[in-house]
Amino acid sequence: MNTGKRFVFRVINRLRWIFDSLRWGFYRHFKSAAVGIQSDLPVAIGITTFLNRFDIFFKPLVRKLAFLFPGCRIIVAANGSVLREEQQRYLHELREFCGGYANIELIAYVNPVGLSHLWNRIMDAAGEDKVLMLNDDLKIKTGFGRFLGSSGILKEEIATINSSWSHFLISREIFSTVGPFDEELREVGGEDDDYLARLALRGLRPADYRCDAVARKKKKRRKVPRLNSYGKDMTKEAGGYSSYNTDYLRRKWDISDDYFEGAVEVPRRRNRYWKLRRNGSQ
Repeated sequence: MNTGKRFVFRVINRLRWIFDSLRWGFYRHFKSAAVGIQSDLPVAIGITTFLNRFDIFFKPLVRKLAFLFPGCRIIVAANGSVLREEQQRYLHELREFCGGYANIELIAYVNPVGLSHLWNRIMDAAGEDKVLMLNDDLKIKTGFGRFLGSSGILKEEIATINSSWSHFLISREIFSTVGPFDEELREVGGEDDDYLARLALRGLRPADYRCDAVARKKKKRRKVPRLNSYGKDMTKEAGGYSSYNTDYLRRKWDISDDYFEGAVEVPRRRNRYWKLRRNGSQ
C-alpha cells in the first residue's frame, strides 16, 4: 500500500470511529435501538487494569461493555502499585465505580503482581466459563457485540482477535491442558509468547478473527504516564515492557528466527522457533 492509499485509509478509519462515537450517544438515549446488545453472551469477560489507566481507559471501556453485555459476568483484576498512597485512593474509587454494576466481580491488589498472575486469577474466578480477556486500553464500536455473537469466535477453545493478545478468548479446557500462565513472568510482557510456545508443543494453534470494531487506543495522544505498576519506565525496558520478563524467557527457552533441531514453530511471531531448555518448566 503506497503512502497516498495509507493516508486515505487512516482518514476513513478515523471517520468511522468518530461516527460510531456519535452512535454510542444515540444508543444510550434510545436503548431499544441498540441492535448490538448481547444480553446472553456465553462467556465471562476478563479485564486487567491498574492505577494509571482508571479514568483514561478503564471507565470508558467498562461503561460500553456493561451496556453491550448487560447479562455478562465482567471479572476485573486491578494490579497493585509501588505508589502506596495513590494506590489506596485508586482502590477506593475503583471499588465505588465497580460497585455500581451488578455484573462486575473485582479482584484488587495493593502490591504489584505480574500480568500472568492477574490472568490466572481471572481464570480461577471464571470457573468453567470461557473467558474473553481484554486489555483496559481498548476502544470498541457499537458493533462489537454483533461481532462476538455472529463471527463464531465464541465456539473456539482459544482464539485471538486481529492477531493480538490484547483481546483473546480462552476456554477452561485449554487452560487445564496447557496449564496456567507462567507466574515466573513477574512483571508485564512475554506472556503471550510463552503461552503460544507451550500451545505449539502440544500441536495447538489459536484461531484468529478479524474485527474492525475493536482497537487499542493511542497512548501518546492521551498523555498516559510512562511508569508501570512496578515503578519502571517501560520506554527504557527491553521490548518496551519488562527487562526482567525478557531475561526470564531467554533463560526458559532457546529462541531463534531460523529452525533448529527440536524446536517448534510459533505462528505469527518474529522469533518463530522455540525449544524449552532442560532447566525450563512448562
